[in-house]
Amino acid sequence: MSASPSAEYSQFIETVSWYWFAYESGLSLRRAKSVLLANATEVGFSLHEILQSPSPAQRLGLSEEEGDLIAKNVSGLGAVQTRITGWREHGLGLVRLGEPAYPPILRTHMNLNERPLLLNHRGDPGLLELPTVLALAGTDDSEETQSWAGEVLVDLAAEGALPLLVDLPAHQPLLSRLLEVEAAVAIVMPQGLAAFRPSSPLQTAIDSGRALLLSPFRPDWTPPAGQDNVMETHASAFAQALAYALILLSPPYPTNLLPQQPCFLRPGIPKTVGCQTYYDDAESFFLALSEIPAMAAPFVSESAPTPQPQPLAEPPLDAEKLINRLAEMGNVPEAMKARLRRQNISA
Repeated sequence: MSASPSAEYSQFIETVSWYWFAYESGLSLRRAKSVLLANATEVGFSLHEILQSPSPAQRLGLSEEEGDLIAKNVSGLGAVQTRITGWREHGLGLVRLGEPAYPPILRTHMNLNERPLLLNHRGDPGLLELPTVLALAGTDDSEETQSWAGEVLVDLAAEGALPLLVDLPAHQPLLSRLLEVEAAVAIVMPQGLAAFRPSSPLQTAIDSGRALLLSPFRPDWTPPAGQDNVMETHASAFAQALAYALILLSPPYPTNLLPQQPCFLRPGIPKTVGCQTYYDDAESFFLALSEIPAMAAPFVSESAPTPQPQPLAEPPLDAEKLINRLAEMGNVPEAMKARLRRQNISA
């Protein structure tokens, strides 16, 4: 059942309030995030309602000076609402930390204070219901390596995984290959999406529901012209946290590999101690992905101690939902349907 218009508007205006508080209230982003994380766990928390109240600073735990600052700038809320409305009309959406659409895998792979308050996207965020796979290359970016990676990603996409790329030169050949075969793909952008204009093939994929652009940065932020984009490293780290699993193309490997991420190795390259499980064929790799629990930890206050990762019971697999989702993107082999249904019965 879809949300009522009034509920949808409430969610929209809450997003407007979060955006204003994070970027235009006069507080630093770090301070704004700290305040929101300290308050947003309260049942029925509404930043919009608090900002309209007689004493927002007191209710948010702000100092007198901070209260004066937000009081001075709160008149800008209307302009922010107009701007975000315009973005929405042009296909740019925002997702707040803690909303159902916020990728649950980030709750496992990033500490709470590392997760972006807001994500901006173009395309269907529902694509992230599929298990994401990121290709990582070290020093070997040869044509042979790129060709192997492209074919593996195409095979995995056909099995029902979601190839995950970063908008960097090294990933452009992979993107071109995925767009050529009309495979689904998610792309992390090292800039905000408000000023980004996709190529015609990419826009076609977005419009058809096959591509998702995602950015953890302020929507209207663009890299300075003529300078290196210092956010490329951050975008790559975010993409790695967003990945359920990795394809390792060549050493040297990143130092921040997560043990819970399965690794698919290009033939002939050495294993790394960063990964605990390895696969060398696409079908087994995808089946391992379909068995990874989302591990959607509750949205907890930053002040609360960070729990140590514990083995979690695997949630029941909705086989028919996954099969239907895969069928939207192409043929689903009958053998795979049978395996997924057997798994659902045994869960």
